[in-house]
This record gives sequence, C-alpha cells and structure tokens, in this order.
Amino acid sequence: MTKMKPSEDVLRWLLEPANPPVRYLTLTDLLGRPETDPEVRSTRARLHEYPLTQAILDHPGALPLDDERPDWKYDGLYWQMIVLGQFLADGKDPRIATAVDFVLEHRRWVRKRGWQCLTANLLGALMRLGYSDHPIVIEETEALARRFVEEDGIDCGEMGYSLLTRCFMALPKLLLCFAEVPVGRRSATVEKAIERITSDLIDKEIFVYVPGHRKAWSEIVAGRPRRGELPSGQRVVDWVAARREEFLSTHGPGDRRPKRGWLRFGFPLHYNSDVLEALLGLARVGAPYDPRLDRALQVLRDKRTDDGRWIMERSMNGKMLVDVEELGTPSKWLTYRASSILEHFEPEEG
Repeated sequence: MTKMKPSEDVLRWLLEPANPPVRYLTLTDLLGRPETDPEVRSTRARLHEYPLTQAILDHPGALPLDDERPDWKYDGLYWQMIVLGQFLADGKDPRIATAVDFVLEHRRWVRKRGWQCLTANLLGALMRLGYSDHPIVIEETEALARRFVEEDGIDCGEMGYSLLTRCFMALPKLLLCFAEVPVGRRSATVEKAIERITSDLIDKEIFVYVPGHRKAWSEIVAGRPRRGELPSGQRVVDWVAARREEFLSTHGPGDRRPKRGWLRFGFPLHYNSDVLEALLGLARVGAPYDPRLDRALQVLRDKRTDDGRWIMERSMNGKMLVDVEELGTPSKWLTYRASSILEHFEPEEG
C-alpha cells in the first residue's frame, strides 16, 4: 500500500490565505517547513486574523468574566476558549489574556469526579494559546494524568448506568491534551497516561467498544426502582451498580460493536469524539502503526472524495457563536487532519 498524499490541487486549496491556521499547519506539518521559513513566519503572524477568530472576539459577551455557567453548551466561556485554542489564536490578545487569567484563577473546570473531557479540552486550548509554561497549566495537566492513572481510566458519573465502568468516549480528548506537552517535558505520569490511552484505543480498534449486551442491560436500567421504593439509605445508583455486577458476572459485556456516531466526522467536536480525532491523537503522540488500526484507517480512506478531500459530516453550526465551514461540503480542517494522519500511519511508497 502506498501513501495517499494530498495532490497539488488539494495542497493549493489548503494553503489558501483565507484560513491562516490550516495554511500554517499545512506548511509546517504536511510540507515540513521549519518555523524560520519566510512563508511560515508570515502565516504565523496572520493566525489571529482568521475571520472566525475575529468573529468570536467581536461578538458581544463572547468572553464574559461574570458567566454563571461558563460550561454551558455552545456559547459558554469555556467553549469559546476551546475553539480559540483550536484556531491557534493569539493568547496574548488582551481580550483572550483577561479570560485566560479568569479561567486559571477560578479553576471551576476541575471537579473531583467527572469533567475530565472538559478539563482536557481547556488545558489543550490553553497550551495552544501559548500558556504551556504557566504553573497552573503544568500543575493541572499533571493532576489530570495522575487522576487517570490512579483511577484506572476516566471515572465519570455519567457511566453510572452504563455497562462500561470507565468513559471511553473522552480518551481522544485526554490524548490530544497530553500531546501538547513537549516530549522532553512529559513527566513519568503523563507518559504512563499516554501509554494507557494509546493501548486502550488500539485494543478497541479505535471505535469498536460498545458492549454487545447493551440493549439487554438498558432494559434492566429502564426498570430500576424510584428512590422512594428503596430501603432507607439506599440510592438508585447503588441498586444499578449491584445489578450491573450481577449482569456482568452472568453475561459479560458481550462482543464489542462499533460506535456508529464515531463514523461521522466533524470539527470542532468538544465533548464528543470520532475516528478522525482519535487517530489524530495517536499520531500526535507518535504512536507507531499497528495492524489493529487498519479498520479505522480504512474508514478514513473510504471517506476521501475523488478529488482528495474530506466532507464535513457533523456540525454544530447554528448553535455556536460562529459557523465553522459548511455541513455536507469539503472541509479544510478535516482534510488537513486526515492527510496528517495518513502521512503518519501509512507506509512509504515502494
């Protein structure tokens, strides 16, 4: 098999000046240009001019410091920070810097249980915005990795009624966060977390992780008692946990099945993931090719159009403050990411 390298026509499209972040990533990643290259330097200087970045910053109340629900879907403060980070915005812009100071000071995005996906998304964004060296970013990145290792995965309250005891959906979020830490600066704990996440994703062929007995289990959960029907002191979640233990000891989780939602590619994703994002995380941490990735890589190849592009199949346009490209049309963001993944995992020609 040979590499599916982007054609000259696709490269010209990715290098169009209207999308400085994709142009920059194409120059440095796909074309291997150094930071000292004149085109790279000029493009980097224009990253903050990306129209969608400016649209967020110009939006009234986009970065409110009095936001009572900064985690609110689509238009909360945290969401804007995450998007700006993915757009490679200039974190020294006074509007962004003020919001960063607020986010770091209050740390409402860190919880004792759950929220690891949000924590990872925000930490990754802060690093892309230029705050990798901030003590709080370093501290919380280490804490996130330590928590993942000590809890043997992502312990999230949302899994209380699932056959899965640990969240799988957020693994790519954590991996992309840890990938932002330079190799020479990764602690043993961060390296261990990367190793564990990489192993989990590859072992499940990226997207084949849904328990086969999920439907039978859902029927049991649907018949759970109400709180008032239980003995004093017993919680519904405890009842469910006991039934889950019984179910798994008798039936097991069943043969794993594909997560169908992960087969539709989108950008940005925020709290959800897909095959493309998971593969990107593996590529970013330098994971080597493994035959167990073939199924996911074939999904990626099959979605390539005849003219070498990838289509936006999932979108939150109309919900966020800005629309990112157009649903059902070729996406520069997805095409860059897919091309970068294939460049990393496919064998050389010959």
